[in-house]
Amino acid sequence: MLKNNKYLIFALIFAVLNMAAVIFIFGFRTYGDTSSYINAIHWFQGESVGVLDPWVVLKPLGILLALPFEFLGAGAGLVVQNIVFYLLSAFLMFKIADLLFDNPFDKLRASKKQALLASIFFVTATQVLEVGLAYLTDMGAWFFYLLSIFLTLLYLKNKNGKLIMLAGFLSGVGVLMKENGGLGALFFGSVILLSKDFKFKEKIFKILRFAGFFAIPILAWQIFMYQRFQLTSLDWYLFQLGGFSHGEGTGMVILKYFGQLFRTLGILWIFFFIGLWREIKEKNWQRLKIYLALLSGSLSFFLWPISAGGRSVFVFAPLGILLASYGFKKMKSLLMALIISAIFILNYAFAWFNPAVSFVNIAVKFLGI
Repeated sequence: MLKNNKYLIFALIFAVLNMAAVIFIFGFRTYGDTSSYINAIHWFQGESVGVLDPWVVLKPLGILLALPFEFLGAGAGLVVQNIVFYLLSAFLMFKIADLLFDNPFDKLRASKKQALLASIFFVTATQVLEVGLAYLTDMGAWFFYLLSIFLTLLYLKNKNGKLIMLAGFLSGVGVLMKENGGLGALFFGSVILLSKDFKFKEKIFKILRFAGFFAIPILAWQIFMYQRFQLTSLDWYLFQLGGFSHGEGTGMVILKYFGQLFRTLGILWIFFFIGLWREIKEKNWQRLKIYLALLSGSLSFFLWPISAGGRSVFVFAPLGILLASYGFKKMKSLLMALIISAIFILNYAFAWFNPAVSFVNIAVKFLGI
């Protein structure tokens, strides 16, 4: 058993070591949203709080999961759950890559090696280093997105209909963590529509089945929020849309999005395009359809009306990392080790310098745009 799972064990050991490095170097960071989350935790405990942000209560899961650990300190439960979600996300990224690249006839276990790389690239991505273990709820949202992708790929492999219900419900639960936690719904719908394994009526039925279970946790909480605060997620979205980009020009927002998109992969962009070129050259239509289906959720941040932050753009990471890991296929071990070391150094450097200030802002100011 140890031999069969050695790459997964290596991936989890690396994730733990990387987590220790993040805690030692950066500690558990706080951000502008942190105080709102802590106030909401205290509100759920029945305490009187100065200012409760009802928008935060629209996404209650991270707050509720934090409650049992509040005795450890204000907001400590946010950190505790992020540690768990961080490790589970490292596991899921490995399993997703393993499912995607699995070849039962490959005795060299190439899929396991690529899965190891995918897991390593995920946990050392700049945004994970910055906010994954912070007093925030982003790690949980990324976990639910990965979980939906994994369950969907598992369904495509064994066609167990119960996985549709499970994936739909858990994707809906992910929305209660943060909106991008539910992006797995876009992936499921897209991959089913692109599949040749089902007739059109079957596709519609499967999507509706997923959507029904997806809606259960979301609608239940929307009803509570409307009764308690006369507020829904639609109200929140329209409010944010009215203040689109915080007064910045559209061009600046788009430029910042692309800047954050660059930070998501960094050097890996080179291998992203190498991997994409290889996939197109090999004409593995099954995997190409999955990449295309992932694109719907991966670029959804362009529709987000708030700001061009790295946390929202990071939904591109699963697609980007999967293709980048394929770009490392058949690379010599020494060269791979050198490149991966360079990636670690640069990603930690990005996370070390003020993460609250986008380097795109600095570039724009320097160029006088």
